[in-house]
Amino acid sequence: MGCDDDWINLPSLYAAFYSVKENHGCAGVDGVTIEMFETDLGNNLKQLNDELVRQIYSPLPLLKMLVDKGNDEPRALCVPPVKDRVVQTAMLQDIGPLLDKEFEDCRFAYRKGHSIRQAINKIKQYYEQGYHWIVDADIDAYFDNVVHQLLLTKIKKYIHDPYIQLLIEQWLKTEVWDGTSLTVLQKGIPQGSPISPVLANLFLDEFDEELIRNHYRIIRFSDDFIIMGKKLKEAKKGLQLSKEILEKLLLKLDEEEIVSFEQGFTFLGVTFVRIQASTISLIILGILDLMNKGLRPKTRGIIS
Repeated sequence: MGCDDDWINLPSLYAAFYSVKENHGCAGVDGVTIEMFETDLGNNLKQLNDELVRQIYSPLPLLKMLVDKGNDEPRALCVPPVKDRVVQTAMLQDIGPLLDKEFEDCRFAYRKGHSIRQAINKIKQYYEQGYHWIVDADIDAYFDNVVHQLLLTKIKKYIHDPYIQLLIEQWLKTEVWDGTSLTVLQKGIPQGSPISPVLANLFLDEFDEELIRNHYRIIRFSDDFIIMGKKLKEAKKGLQLSKEILEKLLLKLDEEEIVSFEQGFTFLGVTFVRIQASTISLIILGILDLMNKGLRPKTRGIIS
């Protein structure tokens, strides 16, 4: 996959800024808010464009902050300044669709045209095909443990533009300001950067492909995934294979279990359990209706 510098132009940067603005993010380490940046938008974007054309652009440190996840476990976000979010978004508009073509259909997070609703539909489809045993697992501290060199090697496989490679490396290995000191990211993908989701998907491309190559049915949403098998033995082998693949990526599982639909399991906020067929249509449609309205399901999904 080749890329060039066609994304470095003012129209691309303007489109990227308005995309950043729609996300209503906060200021970075420089204290510049989206509103402040917009007051002199033309000159700010012209300066960014000039720095990119001359290849002298350099990102500022990330601002580290803790965000409540709602389960008493704060999540660390590392937020770039507005100007860096604009550049990342402009690049992403160029390389994002190209990388997405390489991704398997089993991954449902951070992709246009893929959703939780579709993931649930896929689970139901596989169940009806006889896949009744489930490996339910998640990757331990995934975003914090991605090895930069392994990720950069994967990037170079698909993106041949040296300047894009350099920019991504700079964004990965940038400094982080936590309010008291500056540190340099030694590993991990900084959550809070526009480009992070596509990089997270790219790093696990090998994981998805290897499981599919071995005829497993996998559904993955970021670092949470299930592997579906027709027999308990098949599910056990799938779990072992997933561990072996992750070991090559210098990652490991956090929580894991093998269950059947009779026992039930919860994935993506929906609990799946086998009961009488007479109730399946009503409850599944109810869940999908919530998702169509943009609501996260709180009820139980029923599979028969």
